[in-house]
Amino acid sequence: MNVNFKPRIAPRSFDDVFFGLPVCVLQGLALFVLPAAATYLLTGSILCASGSVILISIIFIFFSVWSATVTDEGIHFKRLLGYPKFLPWNQITDIAVAPRMELIVHGWLWPLLPAREMTASLSSLNHYRISWDNGYCYYPPTDTLGFEQAVQQKLKPSCA
Repeated sequence: MNVNFKPRIAPRSFDDVFFGLPVCVLQGLALFVLPAAATYLLTGSILCASGSVILISIIFIFFSVWSATVTDEGIHFKRLLGYPKFLPWNQITDIAVAPRMELIVHGWLWPLLPAREMTASLSSLNHYRISWDNGYCYYPPTDTLGFEQAVQQKLKPSCA
């Protein structure tokens, strides 16, 4: 049976806003403002600088994860580009709730590209670290209980 999980986008609490706002500012500077400023300095054109922001926004959308579907075969991530798109159960080694600071540092801030958390989530709570043989990523399902139940049925007992 396939169960689809949309990502949690909205902040969950005031703490989410408190911790998330500085991260958004840093990411915005690194991903949009600095490239636009560099483009403007190189070309002297506001149009080119604006175009760079639009291009970066489109690239971000292409790499964003829009949902995760738990199936009998594994977890499918709905995205146009980027990795992973599909993780089979036999490669997944662990799925666990990630601590807030781990998510902020290793999911949002480093590495910046490609980020390990590629949703538009403004919440730093209830993200799951999905680990596999060669890496890991983070995902914030809206329905955390449903996600836990769905993956526990599929994971090997030693990983649940």
